[in-house]
Amino acid sequence: MSAAPFIVLEGPDGAGKTTLAARAATDLVRLGVQHLDRRQTSTHSAYAATLMEPLARMLWHSGDAPDLSDSFWAHLQAAWFTAHGEQVVAPALAAGPVLVDGWYSKLASRLPGQGWSAAEISHLFARVRRPDHTILLDVDPAVLWERKGKRLRPAELGMHGTYDTLGRASFLDYQQRGLDRLRATAAAENWHVLHVPAGEPLETTAFRTTSLICDLIATHPTTTGARP
Repeated sequence: MSAAPFIVLEGPDGAGKTTLAARAATDLVRLGVQHLDRRQTSTHSAYAATLMEPLARMLWHSGDAPDLSDSFWAHLQAAWFTAHGEQVVAPALAAGPVLVDGWYSKLASRLPGQGWSAAEISHLFARVRRPDHTILLDVDPAVLWERKGKRLRPAELGMHGTYDTLGRASFLDYQQRGLDRLRATAAAENWHVLHVPAGEPLETTAFRTTSLICDLIATHPTTTGARP
């Protein structure tokens, strides 16, 4: 276990991970909380940053197309999170608690629907750094569709699933299947679950998220007493 806690916000596409992580880091600056974007390249090593930059471009700036297999993308993600854990998260933990807006669990939750076995998924991510605490933002996919239905990428709509047409129906099914697996993982691994009801104001969700993160930092074995 690290000297300071490594905390991850997890959840389906559009759950608000990045927004809530940024808000929490701002509200908890007194505790030294650092929000690290899961897409950030190394600031610790110029060599690592040079190698991570093309990975980031391939993963997030190359568009969506089915030309390459799920296996290619899954292994690319595993390589990315291995590097991020070693070169971004680990150095930052020396300065205080780290909060990341999403880790590999969302991807892992979708692979069973693409024919991957539990053993294959476990092996793929076996060497990736695991968070000390994971918070699942449990949001109904129907709410997520209302939030950003017109701004969804093909991959978020279920491009890697077995759907004839991509749209609302594929999105709801694809995201629900992934969410169900995230819930199962949360139960098995004792994650912290924040249920976000339809219509809850962002301010309320942000307050509840920040309060939980504050409690996790305060009760983390090596930072007990940090909460003022």
